[in-house]
Amino acid sequence: MHTSMLFKSKKMSGLHRKESELCIKIDFERNSQNPQRVFNSMSHIISSVEEFHSCLLNSVSAETKSKFILSDINEGSIKSWLCPEIEGDVTEEKKRRLTSFLTYCTDLVISFISDKDTIESLEVFAQLEDDIATAAEEFDVEEFPNVFSLDRYRLLKGYTELSQSTSDLNSVDEVYLYSQGTTKKINKNFHLTKEAVEAILIEKVVNNTKTETLVIKKADFIGKSMWDFLRKKSTISARITHQEWLDKFHSRTEIVAPGDGLLCDLVTKAYFDRSNNLIDTKYEVILVHKKVDVLNLQKEFKYDS
Repeated sequence: MHTSMLFKSKKMSGLHRKESELCIKIDFERNSQNPQRVFNSMSHIISSVEEFHSCLLNSVSAETKSKFILSDINEGSIKSWLCPEIEGDVTEEKKRRLTSFLTYCTDLVISFISDKDTIESLEVFAQLEDDIATAAEEFDVEEFPNVFSLDRYRLLKGYTELSQSTSDLNSVDEVYLYSQGTTKKINKNFHLTKEAVEAILIEKVVNNTKTETLVIKKADFIGKSMWDFLRKKSTISARITHQEWLDKFHSRTEIVAPGDGLLCDLVTKAYFDRSNNLIDTKYEVILVHKKVDVLNLQKEFKYDS
């Protein structure tokens, strides 16, 4: 079964709302400095809910995707109403059950951290996983041959987004989630970094260094971002750590542009969990040998528009 998830927003008015709708509300301090913190917070909260919903749907069905739209801005607060809508080759009744499942489980994952400052191990997820698995049975959203399996890495990514959403808010600002007729305050004391997630999940890291030619798709002209390269017809993002070459590039002694190639030493880092499942792959260019004319090589690659 293939399903996709689309979020629609509705104006903050007297419209009748579905039981599956969610509302994210930020009460912010009026006449305060750093106003961008509020919009950054809303962006990260929406991203976290999107990550949670993708994780939840993938545990009971096929691949999903989501979109979010900020529906309204009110004086003294920002409110965003999100209405999950399931698309795919399923009955309307099944779609209704899936949206109810998502809304119910969103409450579960938010309530899970209400009394926590962080997450230090995977063992703490045992009860949450049981609760979500029970919900999947009660809402009758699993279909053979699917076996319930919660992607803990994606779940933790959702929590890192949620953590980041509150990190810039001041002591007066508050964040709430409204669903199923109840309002829950999101715990601003909860903190989880990407580094902490890696420490929790990763059992081993396998490094492989290889000299190869990468075609530049997007360069980093500032020096703090990743470069995008075309590698064997696939796009990868990698950080260049060869400082001597970077100094030449930023001083325009070495000039390259999208479409040029770099003959370089590329380190591929594969991250595995305790069950030896690959959970992430990262790339790093540690040495740039030279610029390469890839005019002939480009014929072998298919560029994304």
